[in-house]
Amino acid sequence: MDTDKLTELIKREVIRILEQKKNEESLVSIKFCGEDNLLKDELSKKASLSENGDILVLSSLCINDMIDTAIGKKSTAIEYILEGKTVYVVEEGLEYKKYSAPKALTDTYDKYVNTISKYGIQVIKRLELLNKLRNTEKKELNGVITSSKLQENNIKNTKLVLGKNSLITPLAKEYIKENNIEILYERG
Repeated sequence: MDTDKLTELIKREVIRILEQKKNEESLVSIKFCGEDNLLKDELSKKASLSENGDILVLSSLCINDMIDTAIGKKSTAIEYILEGKTVYVVEEGLEYKKYSAPKALTDTYDKYVNTISKYGIQVIKRLELLNKLRNTEKKELNGVITSSKLQENNIKNTKLVLGKNSLITPLAKEYIKENNIEILYERG
């Protein structure tokens, strides 16, 4: 085999490997907790499941864990929130929702759910979670980041990788908060 053919073959293989790595890196990484294997299987098709995921999904939340989280006891969910990461609790997995009486008690549990929501934990229906994560991928932008630039690129529910010298306008910051966009900065 001559050198030019060998060089071309190596070049094509390196490009294929780099593109494969880029696709793997663009998948959102999820830490999944709970017994809902159907949901876990669905999520594994849309994201990579790992012990140190960027997003925590709790498919179930028992009454004790809900109360502990609401009062701020250390837990995986609290750690994720303190690290600025996203936490989803599947609404159908809330243990207390199985019960309808006594009303005063379920109202108290509703207040605990309200409290954890104020911390930034998103209590979300199963189908809504799947739809949200379907749209979660990494996108890249550079320069001055404006709300119109974000809208033009249809950036929502995603991770946005910014160049090291990028600047975000105040309106863009509002847009980012309203549209569940996580900002990551390029190293360098």
